[in-house]
Amino acid sequence: MIEPSKSQYVQIAELLQRRIDDGTYPPGSVLPSEPDLANELNVSRVTVNKAVTLLRASGAVKVRRGAGTFVRSLPKIPRDAVARFAARGQGTGAGQVEITKLNLQSRTAYLHIGEVTAPPEVDRLLQLNGRPALVRSRVLFANEEPTQLADSYYPWALVKNSNLTEPDVGKGGSYGRLADLGHGPVRFTEDINVRMPTDDERRRLEIEPTLPVFEITHVAYAEGDQPVSVTIHVMPGHLWTLRYGWNDMAGEGAQG
Repeated sequence: MIEPSKSQYVQIAELLQRRIDDGTYPPGSVLPSEPDLANELNVSRVTVNKAVTLLRASGAVKVRRGAGTFVRSLPKIPRDAVARFAARGQGTGAGQVEITKLNLQSRTAYLHIGEVTAPPEVDRLLQLNGRPALVRSRVLFANEEPTQLADSYYPWALVKNSNLTEPDVGKGGSYGRLADLGHGPVRFTEDINVRMPTDDERRRLEIEPTLPVFEITHVAYAEGDQPVSVTIHVMPGHLWTLRYGWNDMAGEGAQG
């Protein structure tokens, strides 16, 4: 029933979301066409279109030109900052492990691997002072849906003769190979910002321009507090849950 106190398109968007949540429209299914929904709900097609636009803006549905409007097929992906790196040895990297734990098929597409001049912030974090870096730029997929962009940078002088210059670095991922070089990470930091995607990011992640992304700057340090890797993750906000855990170092009974 449409309530006069609330915009029709908002109520229709809420109704469609409830149908998605209760499985009436299961993940990966096609929504009824706008004319069919307009006839069912006795509203104009313009009203239905505005409702579907709200769902697109939230990431609940995705439009595929010529095929229709599809319910998001992927579940929310948990990213546990501590556990993911502890488990990275189970596969070729932490990203693969967290996707396969959800019984999804993981795939990585490499956009570029090679020697570059690092962006200014990465240059600062890696203490390169203008010296070159190795970049491993990639798109990560789950069931052939893009889930994140990740650009990893390493000091070129440190890794230029390693298989970090190849797509497949083997079990344990890039940190395993840094350990082989005698520079295994022992400490990590992450800075997280929320922003709107660039046009290129939106295209590669196949998201609406209204959907914000997490930008995570992950820095790995070897013994002696030597920075050995900086990774910039760009992740659709609607698709990920970020989890952080820590011990109370201030002692029992401290109040926050």
